[in-house]
Amino acid sequence: MRSSELVRQGAQLDVWVIDEGPGLPNTSNLFVPFFTTKQGGSGIGLVLSRQIAEAHGGELTLKNRADKQGCEAGCAFRFSGRHTTPLFTNP
Repeated sequence: MRSSELVRQGAQLDVWVIDEGPGLPNTSNLFVPFFTTKQGGSGIGLVLSRQIAEAHGGELTLKNRADKQGCEAGCAFRFSGRHTTPLFTNP
């Protein structure tokens, strides 16, 4: 099972994807450039994604869930006052 969540707090939007899969076997290597566990992988996907998020004032996190089996992937975006329309509205 996988779920997602959007949380807006002022000028920050947090996007979370949470699953109940096997989790991450070794979190210490997640953002190590060119490290991969996939055959034919390059090891740049997570590193590049984090660098892009940080270059725009955000952050990218990936961790095992504390409450049960699975993983949490999150990205925080921060927006300046230039935006005049809502990012989304709550019902």
